[in-house]
Amino acid sequence: MKLKTDFLFTLLLFCVFAISAFSLVIIGAGVYENSVSSMEQNFEGRTALAYVAEKVRQNDAGAGVSASDDMLKITTEDADGSYTLYIYEHEGYLRELFTRTELPFDAEAGQKLLEVEDFSVSEKAEGLLEISTVGEGEDAISLLLHLKSAES
Repeated sequence: MKLKTDFLFTLLLFCVFAISAFSLVIIGAGVYENSVSSMEQNFEGRTALAYVAEKVRQNDAGAGVSASDDMLKITTEDADGSYTLYIYEHEGYLRELFTRTELPFDAEAGQKLLEVEDFSVSEKAEGLLEISTVGEGEDAISLLLHLKSAES
């Protein structure tokens, strides 16, 4: 009788340990999945803002940066003529289109950069741009950029 009791106790202890270990693995997998999902969502929105900010900083000269119709326009001139870089949202993607200034704007022609739910650019004050974006499934994030070319 004592042998059966010892065996049942050991078996019960093993089952409790196995169930606890399995539960811990399931909980850990859920936490990992949530962390990865959150990181991916933050990546899209923040990467879009960082990309746009870097483009503005690279080309912030001679008052060539402007915002209109939720679109960023960066105009540059060289010996070959005048070119405009458009950064905008179209059909769920942040897109960019680099073309000669005199050619008409075609939203479909832009290269897809990142998936975004919304993208907007507005001029808050003279030389101050507010850039906002919403990545897939995340809250809106904004960035304020002061244009150095507005000072000159």
